[in-house]
Amino acid sequence: MNFKQVATYDNYMLANMTMGLMTENDIKCQLKDENIITMDPLLNPAVGGIKLLVEEKDYDRALALMLQAENDYLKEVPCPKCSSHTLVVEEKTNNPPDFWGKLKNQVLYGQTSTYSKNYRCSNCKEIFSELPLSF
Repeated sequence: MNFKQVATYDNYMLANMTMGLMTENDIKCQLKDENIITMDPLLNPAVGGIKLLVEEKDYDRALALMLQAENDYLKEVPCPKCSSHTLVVEEKTNNPPDFWGKLKNQVLYGQTSTYSKNYRCSNCKEIFSELPLSF
């Protein structure tokens, strides 16, 4: 079996919850580097986080499941500022086409392309770097 990385986590609880979602939907998966991160969280940047691996044939279905779960959760979570249920995901990938842009990203971030994910309230336009709790 060939496995492909579908997500990376710095929190073992969220990694295991996502793994549970995959197994409930008959997707074979495993966690890589979970034990080392759980025992010493300071090694997280060096190891690259807890990696969720799924079978290559189930990769697209796993991504769709994770996206659906996040969207369902967003419908339940009120905005901490205005209490409306209008949070949306904003994703940004910076993949510069030129050598100097890639070099800048490599020096500053340790990789040639960068990715960021934020959540914005459509009502009050407030931006959150992490999802607020639903309770």
